Amino acid sequence: MCLRVDAAYCAVAAACVGVFASPLSAALEVSAGFVAGAAVLTAGWAGLLLLAVSRLPLRASLLSVLAVNIVVVVLVSGLAVTRPIDAVSVLLLAVAAEVAAFAGWQAAVLRTSAH
Repeated sequence: MCLRVDAAYCAVAAACVGVFASPLSAALEVSAGFVAGAAVLTAGWAGLLLLAVSRLPLRASLLSVLAVNIVVVVLVSGLAVTRPIDAVSVLLLAVAAEVAAFAGWQAAVLRTSAH
């Protein structure tokens, strides 16, 4: 179930990033195309999560997604702390915290399913 919820979160996040690509690109000082690309990548990840749930063994899916989520937490947190403190920095830290919570949930499922 945690992978399905993660997929839903990613789909909603992708839609939000896509809708707000222009103001986000200005705040992050990158092109709107870069931000739109991040939205497409996130939407694709949501689709891969759903595919993994339906086609791969649960443990392998959880381990893979957990690893990716840890990388995302590090990258998004790093971006947040290397830019000026503003609402976008707080938003990035909130996203990192949410992704870390998913990673924690996935780790907990892995621990309980190992027994």
